[in-house]
Amino acid sequence: MRLVLDTNVLIDAATDDFSPQARLIEAAIDGEIVALVTDHTEREYRKILSHLVGDAEHHRLIEDFLTCATRVDPGTCQVQIDDKDDAKFLATAIGGKADAIVTRDRHLLDIGEVGGTRIMTPSECWASLQDDIDNNAWQDWVDGLGI
Repeated sequence: MRLVLDTNVLIDAATDDFSPQARLIEAAIDGEIVALVTDHTEREYRKILSHLVGDAEHHRLIEDFLTCATRVDPGTCQVQIDDKDDAKFLATAIGGKADAIVTRDRHLLDIGEVGGTRIMTPSECWASLQDDIDNNAWQDWVDGLGI
């Protein structure tokens, strides 16, 4: 699954290690998902986190996340959005052919989908990822039986 994480997802992950947000970051670091970034989104991540997150362990986690993230060139987005600052996440998704944008931002969530990319909450995304993992495990088991 190719994902674009809104900055609020990274910030929220600092408050609860077992939240869907934290689990998505860990899944990116573990290679279970592909996190997509552009120069613009990475700059925002670093700027906001340096001002809002004081925990050194969380900063290391985000550095690990950024190290494993896949850099893409932003695409061109024709969608009108109330908060123009959120357009960078749409452009990242289009440029990186993302499956989803993960956010808690109502401006993005209200769009629902853009160019085949779903826009979903962290909880929705984590549940979808777990369904994919469970389905793959089940298929691996069936394949092992030779069925």
